[in-house]
Amino acid sequence: MAIDQKPPRPNFGPKNPQPPLDLEKIFKEERIDLKALMDSRKLTKEINKTLAPYTGEFGDAQKKHLLKRTMVGYASRHLKDLEGLTMEQAVDKIMTPHEIGEPVNNYYFEISAEEYKEKYKNEDVGPGEPFLDRPYVNWEGNGPIEIFGWERHTAVDSWVYHGMYSQPTSILWKFYVFMHNLTPVVRTSHKANYSYLKTLIDAPYRNYRDFIYDLTLEPTMLEYLNLQLSRKETPDENYAREVQELFTVGKRPFSRYTEGDVQSAARLLVGWQFDHYETHHSEGWKPVVYFRPWNHDTGDKQFSEFYGDKLIKGREGEAGAEELEDFLDMIFETDEVAIYLSRRLFQFFVYPVLSDHIEQEIIKPMAEIMRSNGYNLSETLRVLLKSEYFYSEELFNSLLKAPLDFTFSLYKEFDILNADLQMWVHEEQKQYLSIFEEDRGQFDEKYFDEIYRIYKVFGNIQWRLNQQGMQLFEPPSVSGWPAFYQEPVYDLFWLNSVTIKAKKDLTEPMGRWGLHFEDRSHLRLKLSSFIDSFENAENLDSFISQLTDRFLGGPIPERAYIRIKKSVLGDQLNENYWTEAVTRYRSNPNRDNYNTLYHRLEQFMYLLFELNEMHVH
Repeated sequence: MAIDQKPPRPNFGPKNPQPPLDLEKIFKEERIDLKALMDSRKLTKEINKTLAPYTGEFGDAQKKHLLKRTMVGYASRHLKDLEGLTMEQAVDKIMTPHEIGEPVNNYYFEISAEEYKEKYKNEDVGPGEPFLDRPYVNWEGNGPIEIFGWERHTAVDSWVYHGMYSQPTSILWKFYVFMHNLTPVVRTSHKANYSYLKTLIDAPYRNYRDFIYDLTLEPTMLEYLNLQLSRKETPDENYAREVQELFTVGKRPFSRYTEGDVQSAARLLVGWQFDHYETHHSEGWKPVVYFRPWNHDTGDKQFSEFYGDKLIKGREGEAGAEELEDFLDMIFETDEVAIYLSRRLFQFFVYPVLSDHIEQEIIKPMAEIMRSNGYNLSETLRVLLKSEYFYSEELFNSLLKAPLDFTFSLYKEFDILNADLQMWVHEEQKQYLSIFEEDRGQFDEKYFDEIYRIYKVFGNIQWRLNQQGMQLFEPPSVSGWPAFYQEPVYDLFWLNSVTIKAKKDLTEPMGRWGLHFEDRSHLRLKLSSFIDSFENAENLDSFISQLTDRFLGGPIPERAYIRIKKSVLGDQLNENYWTEAVTRYRSNPNRDNYNTLYHRLEQFMYLLFELNEMHVH
């Protein structure tokens, strides 16, 4: 096979892949009142604050707001991490990156080493061992292709999502989501996917111009936007357009690049390709990318007035690769790059709707900060997160949760990986719980394997997220998810008749019988640990207050509060019912006391998750 040729792309990824949910189509079909929508978007016009440092109170309300905008799913454990910290200290802690490691073989109960070798004609790594550095067998005929195997894709998926679930109180994974939406691609092979992911993870902490250079040469991007197959006789314009329109200077009216600029860029970019064989079938996960002088347009490339009528001289041989550097230098000499990126940071981390005040008092100063810090996104965002504007109370709970935030808030608060196993056997009309020694034998021992739990819980989460409208690694378009950029709807895309049902299909089981795990088993809230995590859990008012604070971020309306108490306690509202249930269970955690307390708790959960406040942060 020729070095720049690739084999037919198989159907890789999950065994039963789902097409991305079309949020824009659903919105149009549901005939939303646009006038009412626009009226609801007048929030930021009322805020006249600036990027000046925030000097007000930094209590729980401010800390929660900071965490909700910087974590992939807020959880009370993150708030505890900020105890005793000043605003400066809290932001510095959050902005500190951490090591992410790499995916490992967590699928060993799904396919044994022998089965793997039989399927792919190659030795597998052992359980819990990383696999990206290992060479893959060469592509052969129409047999299974190891680099696209569903086992490894699920392992990578579960590793990413587990990273978000177990994240320290650091913005790293939220920044990754921002970058993935800003510069999205569709997944290819395991090694290429990891290389792209690492490039995005590192991007906010380095010069954005250098990131764009590396992004251009990522195999996933070379394939997704067609540079891999571009030819000097017929240069492909996809990447040449998007690198300007979506990744750097932005769309009109913010910038004024021309179709001629797109055409000149397409000619300039021809010649870059990655080597399929060396990238996938040699040791290591870093891609091997070449510049092909024979496939490069050596003519001069003229750009428009927007770029100062720049002429990039064509070059022969290997020197043609230098034209990419010249192209990026030209782009980053404009004012628009820093302005565009500052807008995207503000819209993602603060609020999507911009006003004249925001443009003048927030975006332009942010752009100056970005330029003076070498186009470092993290340093720019750090100033925004410490500003008086960011802590405006009008912004608290002003956004609808993205599916990732909605789902991971629940998973974290339920401590899902440490949950108990529960199974209902209809034939016997009996419930089994792993917390009781006599029931443990009903469950396969692999269910107690921590690594396997990661594989099952987070390898299957893609389907749940897709039903809510956001499946990582499968963006609906090169623009990313419309909720992050499409005016005037923005984050309101996240909530419709389809996604509300998907959210209910997640919250109701989790609060009652647990998250489906495998076969008839569920991961059910570990009742003892959950109750013990509350201060004075026997006191009903205190418990409800802490419960709503964890899941909703604060108190609920009085009518909702009374309705929940009445449902759990009955018309008499005898709070002793709750106190006695907690006390009896703690003193004697037998099956009857467990079921009594859990039944009352699941009523709390069901009613709590029905409230509108569940969907905002």
